[in-house]
This record gives sequence, structure tokens and C-alpha cells, in this order.
Amino acid sequence: MEELKRVVSVPFKKTLAASLSEKDFEYSLAFDLKWFPPKIASKVKEKALEAGLLVFRDGGLVPAFDVESIRLPHAFKPSENFLENPGSSGEKAPIKEEISFEQVLEFISADNGINRQKLVSEINFMQDRLSYLVDIRVVALIVAKKFGCDISVIYDRVSRSVLGISY
Repeated sequence: MEELKRVVSVPFKKTLAASLSEKDFEYSLAFDLKWFPPKIASKVKEKALEAGLLVFRDGGLVPAFDVESIRLPHAFKPSENFLENPGSSGEKAPIKEEISFEQVLEFISADNGINRQKLVSEINFMQDRLSYLVDIRVVALIVAKKFGCDISVIYDRVSRSVLGISY
């Protein structure tokens, strides 16, 4: 987790920005720093969101920790397989991850700028049509797709949470 925190902090330190768009964050990791191919940079972003190191705020990514408190070793470069070995540094990986309906709403709203009230109204309508047989977070993802939202970033997290799958 510590290495992920260091990796996440670098684009913000480099640009002196409090917030970055998803594209700018991934671009920084893949092209500015040349640490990862673009697909891996995207996975780093997803992993940081899942771990709670990054959050969506006002349409951008914001670190959920004090970036300035992170000290980087001289010539820091992440290990090639740090995403595959989250417990290699002796830390335990989280057993179960929960994601709330509010977090799903926040993601959808930030992703495509839909008015929260309209979004909740659509979700409630769909939930009613489905006779309340489907988890509200899944219904929110269905509505998000209807509005053209890219749910790939949050889909696995919601699935694991709804199904109670540990990872």
C-alpha cells in the first residue's frame, strides 16, 4: 500500500495540483514519468480508487491523503509487479470491500455531471420497475449506463460488494 501511495502522490507533486483529471493522472504515469504502459496506468488509478487513496471530487481525482507528507527515495521508480503483490511488503490486503450507494452516486455524478436529484429519481423509478428485487447499487449502474457513463472503473468494486466476495 505504501508503494501505491508513493506512486499516486507523484503526479500531484510533479504538477503541484490539488486535483487532476483521470486522463491527466494516467498520462502522467504513462508518458511523463514513463513508468507504465497506458493500460497499467489505468489499473493503478483503479487500484488507488479501490484502496481509498484517490477520490472523485468536482469531476477530478483528488488524493485522500496528504501528498506533501509522502517522502520519495532518490530516483524512486515503482517495482514492475507492485500491483500484483499488494502484500509483498508485509501488509495484509483488505479482506472485504464495501461500497455504499452514496459512493456509487458520487462516482456517476462526477463521471458525467448528471444532476444528483435527476439521477436519484431515475434510480428510484428503475428500482420500482424491478420490484425492488435488485440491489440499489446495481440499479444505479444500470441507470449510469443508460446515461452513457463508463462504469468499468467501479463495476468490479460494486460486484464484489453486492456479492460479498473477498479478494
